Amino acid sequence: MLTLAKAQEIIAAALAGERSDPMRRVAVAVCDAGAHPLALGREEEAPPLLAHIAQAKPFTCIAYGKPSKLVMEWADGSPNWFQGIGHVAQNRMGLGLTGSLGGVIIRDDHGRAIGAVGVAGEAGPVDEAMAVRGIEAAGFAADPG
Repeated sequence: MLTLAKAQEIIAAALAGERSDPMRRVAVAVCDAGAHPLALGREEEAPPLLAHIAQAKPFTCIAYGKPSKLVMEWADGSPNWFQGIGHVAQNRMGLGLTGSLGGVIIRDDHGRAIGAVGVAGEAGPVDEAMAVRGIEAAGFAADPG
């Protein structure tokens, strides 16, 4: 089960992940299977916008049912489609979607999506690797796409 304690464990392990530059600051967000926020960590000196970007990544995973990497690929191939569904998500659910790396689905032992993690502030592949690290450190399976 994805609890607040597990979400905090995910954040701590993600933040301990390798960086492209030790001075890079990031934010990590964890949401449950309903796309509701469970926990958010933003490092000191990280730009405040990173917290919002980090929250958009797991929201995208849950709202669309795919890791943000796959949404990014679709967005790149069909920008009008992505703009349309982003508009619907914003108007109906209150948050826009993001087509970028760093949103990873959390799966339980049975393969069910129980939440998602978003990391923002690093290069996309590093964001994604940090999210995977956090999920796996908490004992769950990571689905980055």
